[in-house]
Amino acid sequence: MKNLFSLYLLSISLFSNFAWSQTTDELLKNKQESLEVQQEKVSEILDEIEDLKLQRLREVLEKYIPQDPQKYEIVTHSAMILSYNEKHEQANWVMHIIPKDVIVGTVTRTNDFRQDSSVSTGTANVDDYWESGYDRGHLAASADFRWSKKALSESYYYSNMSPQVPGLNRNAWSDLEAQVREWVVDYGDLIVITGPVLNDTLPKIPQGSHRVSIPTAFFKIIVDMNQVTPRAIAFLFPNKNVSYQPNKYVVTIDSIENLTGINFFPNLPDAETFESQSDLSKWKLSNTKLNQAPQVVYDLDHVPTRQAIYFLGKECNVCGKVIATRFNKSTKTQITYINFDEPYPNTPFTAVIFGKDRINFTYEPEVYLKDKMICVYGMVQTYKGKPQIIVNDEKQFSIYKTK
Repeated sequence: MKNLFSLYLLSISLFSNFAWSQTTDELLKNKQESLEVQQEKVSEILDEIEDLKLQRLREVLEKYIPQDPQKYEIVTHSAMILSYNEKHEQANWVMHIIPKDVIVGTVTRTNDFRQDSSVSTGTANVDDYWESGYDRGHLAASADFRWSKKALSESYYYSNMSPQVPGLNRNAWSDLEAQVREWVVDYGDLIVITGPVLNDTLPKIPQGSHRVSIPTAFFKIIVDMNQVTPRAIAFLFPNKNVSYQPNKYVVTIDSIENLTGINFFPNLPDAETFESQSDLSKWKLSNTKLNQAPQVVYDLDHVPTRQAIYFLGKECNVCGKVIATRFNKSTKTQITYINFDEPYPNTPFTAVIFGKDRINFTYEPEVYLKDKMICVYGMVQTYKGKPQIIVNDEKQFSIYKTK
């Protein structure tokens, strides 16, 4: 009898444990399903927020549409508006706004070059550029849209392309594009209008069915509407392999209007206040060439500090000059901050060493690394919107070496 009672208690115990285990599994499953539902809702909300941001940008852009000397087709996309010139198979101009969201944008290049179905007469295609010796140069830079997957993808329409000499597209022009994004960090949202200088005497790319014209020069206009009095700066670069000397190529908007016949701000009563401006000293320029990396091909061994934000979640070597350091002994974690290229709070990138890891250093990092050109290897993360790498060992640091 005693044995039977013991077996009874054992069976109750086993059943109870099984029931408890089953209940836990069910609870876990329910929580996972609930999490998936919430994640879907968050994803939907983020998509709605992005759509609203794009709508806001278009509403602003539509207020400032340039006036062409002839009637051309105006095409509106998610985050850019352009005037398409069928004769030259490219845009007369492309206008977009670079918002501050670009600072934390993580969308990578899509390289999905394709025809623009929104242009009624059709656009150029891959055959028109293939082995032509010219790059498919973005007018509105793809990196300007890294905050929006949809807008970035649309920047690869051939309506946003123009034949550029590779030496210009991958160097000086790319440096200028990077500088404009840095101005967004410094000054806020900027209106940008970019285009080729077109005329009837331009040569054509010989192959392909569309015969794309080869411009002799490109302009870029930048307008800062965040000031009490709007200000602007403009550049005119020849379609050649030239060095990046912004002072050499700065011009007025008036001069570009005279050259192209385009009235860039016909609906802005006070446009005259900035269309004659060409004082580059009022615009903060990058301190070093290191901060002006080409956007065509990234080198994971030498990522400039201001481009580190584009590599979130990836391991790479971020390189720059150590401008300021600080070892905070007063906190429990005793963090060491290594700030690159500019002091806090404007530093574009920081290497962070926690106190527990200082044992892995044979030197005092805040002393030894100060004022040196170095690279730091690790996974790029963000803290309060700024990119950083957590350093656990001195082997992650190396002296910066050019190729």
